Amino acid sequence: MLWIINGLIYGFFTALYTLVNQKKQFNGYVLGIWRGFGIALLFAPWLMTIPLLKDWRSWSLLIAQGIFIGIYDSHIFFASARFGANNTSRLLVLSVLLTTILWWGITPQKFWRLFEDANVFITLSLCIIGFCICYWYMLQSKVSRQALVYMFPAIAALAFMSVATKEIAVISDNVWHGIIYYLTVATSISGCYNLLLLISSKTRREEWLKMIFAPSVIRTGLYIVGFSAALIIAKTLALRISPNPGYVVALLLTAPLFVYVLSPQYKKENKLSEKAGWAMLFFLSLIMLLVNAGVND
Repeated sequence: MLWIINGLIYGFFTALYTLVNQKKQFNGYVLGIWRGFGIALLFAPWLMTIPLLKDWRSWSLLIAQGIFIGIYDSHIFFASARFGANNTSRLLVLSVLLTTILWWGITPQKFWRLFEDANVFITLSLCIIGFCICYWYMLQSKVSRQALVYMFPAIAALAFMSVATKEIAVISDNVWHGIIYYLTVATSISGCYNLLLLISSKTRREEWLKMIFAPSVIRTGLYIVGFSAALIIAKTLALRISPNPGYVVALLLTAPLFVYVLSPQYKKENKLSEKAGWAMLFFLSLIMLLVNAGVND
């Protein structure tokens, strides 16, 4: 049950994450820089309290994770400003299927073990498909092909991030080791990724420095750093102990429900299908019941 609680916390803070740039409409690279470097600096002192990683595979995984985060952050921030948080959130449902398929692809022994129990496999597959369909209909908005094409790198990045996070979380038996390395190394790489893209799009040094350190951007950046740190910790804990990262991504997609409940203004501007929302929660509950009943793949 602990991974479910952390997964829901992950979804709650993601609600804030997807909404932050819908109205501000700042440059997505700039917010990605603040999120990456801000979190890394905040937790850098803790890095001195844990053993140095000596496995090159772990370092490669952290670097790759940082690039995935950079891609995901910039696309989410740009898409929220351009297409709205509703459309942005709606397209992320595709990551549930992609993450699940990716995980089964790299752990074929777990897939075949689950596949051999046809009753459980078919039931679980129907629940995941039902969840995705209900989520799609819950967010009543027209998704353009342009938004889908733009968001596809973020959808793929979220799937790879989820699998990579699960691996990073078990770098050590000590839970804090994986979390601290994620919060410092991976996030700083994502900050570098977004900084390089911002510099390449703005030739004048004064121009991109002004964008990063504008007072309004600083306020928003500090806000992002605060809830993103909590988001990453909850996500890492959930993925560490969940049997399949796809299930945690499904919990992540409760974010629009949190926004709908907490934001009266959102209710007026963006309609959600309550029937589809309840049906989505029904299928999500079935997935969690199946997993807690013994499905560990």
